Amino acid sequence: MIHLILFILIAIAFVIDARKSLIPNKVTFCGTMIGFVFHAFTEGWSGVFFAVIGAITGFTALLLLYFFGALGAGDVKLFAAIGAIMGFTFVLQSMLYAILCAGVIGLILLFIRKQMIKTGHRLATWLVSIVVCHDMGSMLGMKNQKNMKFPFMYAVVPGVALTWYYSFL
Repeated sequence: MIHLILFILIAIAFVIDARKSLIPNKVTFCGTMIGFVFHAFTEGWSGVFFAVIGAITGFTALLLLYFFGALGAGDVKLFAAIGAIMGFTFVLQSMLYAILCAGVIGLILLFIRKQMIKTGHRLATWLVSIVVCHDMGSMLGMKNQKNMKFPFMYAVVPGVALTWYYSFL
């Protein structure tokens, strides 16, 4: 049952994000509350604790990426809902797979748009300024750059699917 709830949440978020480039608070809030209520009824206080730890993990782990402009607030709140529904381990693995999938999607888009060298040069300059010059201000400037963007849900769907699949092996 909980897996069906997860898939419904991901499907709704995907459709809305692909169409409107946002994930409404109604969707993420309902997902989080369903996770809390489900685990409270099935496992009692330990279930509530399970959902709270998962939600906090999902939210806080992606908050840093939000501050750098890598993804939107809806994505952060969606991972809180995923954490409330599936728990700490699942949400961490989903984040890892989603970020890896986003990297692959980004590289494919850079290659297709023939921007690989230009972007590589910008990334190298940015890394040198942080590592060699200790200029942390350039990290904040990264948020204001014109970046190639795509809905993070394109990476979340395969990330969650991979986590779900590997959880049964």
